[in-house]
Amino acid sequence: MRYVLGLDGGGSKTECVVAREDGAIVGRARGGGVNRNFINAEGYERSVRDAVQGALDTAPEVRELAWVVGSMVCDGPAMRAIAQAYALDPAHMQWIGEALPARASSEVAHLRTPDLVVVSGTGSLVAGWGRNGKQRGVGGAGSIVGDEGSAYWVGVRALTRLVECFDGRRPFERFAQELTQTLNIPDHHTLIDWVYGRGVKPITRDEMAAVAPRVAKLANEGEPFAIDLFRRAGDELAFQANAVIRLLDMQNDPVKVQLYGGCFRAGAVIIEPLRAGIHQYAPYAELLPPLKCTAIGAAALALRAIAVNASDPAIRQRLLDGGLKYDLL
Repeated sequence: MRYVLGLDGGGSKTECVVAREDGAIVGRARGGGVNRNFINAEGYERSVRDAVQGALDTAPEVRELAWVVGSMVCDGPAMRAIAQAYALDPAHMQWIGEALPARASSEVAHLRTPDLVVVSGTGSLVAGWGRNGKQRGVGGAGSIVGDEGSAYWVGVRALTRLVECFDGRRPFERFAQELTQTLNIPDHHTLIDWVYGRGVKPITRDEMAAVAPRVAKLANEGEPFAIDLFRRAGDELAFQANAVIRLLDMQNDPVKVQLYGGCFRAGAVIIEPLRAGIHQYAPYAELLPPLKCTAIGAAALALRAIAVNASDPAIRQRLLDGGLKYDLL
């Protein structure tokens, strides 16, 4: 029996699943973020070990690995040691970005092959596939010059609003009152100390992105500024999606759009503005239900690499069962 790994690595976390060649998910673990723009080498290696070796530790029957597919580059000492320990040919490790595993995950979860993938997690990007295999992508430029509509983007704007309320530029409205309580930030100085860390430990990209779920809760409770903030996030993502649709000349096509990333857990407050923005430009587009993770799709691609048909109904069902069991889809 052959085994493969599927990895989904991003700014906040890394998910790894072990799949048997019949599609069964026999191991799974999680590590920290692996975006090399935002963590040091030590943190990167620790995240890889926690996710990959952790998943293998939960599947003791695995002695060798046939293939690995991941959404991130994972080529450091930790992964090389794992490859050696499990007789994995280095040529059988593929690092292919987020879009293709998300597309494959959609095929497992929804039996649909999307034309667009819209990612809104810690960061954001949009990738698309047009006629004759043409591919285009936009966004993904990182938090300083990009990541529009992402959880990080929402967090920055939420804390900026909080500063304006603290210093008197705006009334100390319900948004400020509730966010200060949930974040345990009683005053302006506490907020500034947290953000800049007094020059010692400034707020991390992940910590900033973690503000977004708090804002989402307020939005779903009807708080006006939080609703508007997620509406603007949806508009930003629609702007990116429409650019890809234009570049691929698919304005009049029934474009299938797969959503992926933690920001979409906010629900309708971000999805409906995104849908409306895309429909203004591509009226026949269809938004598929959001995915939580792409590790299952990465595993499906790894199975295909060893000539296993991941679309076979029985294999696809086992992949789906594993994704649902571990809350990855």
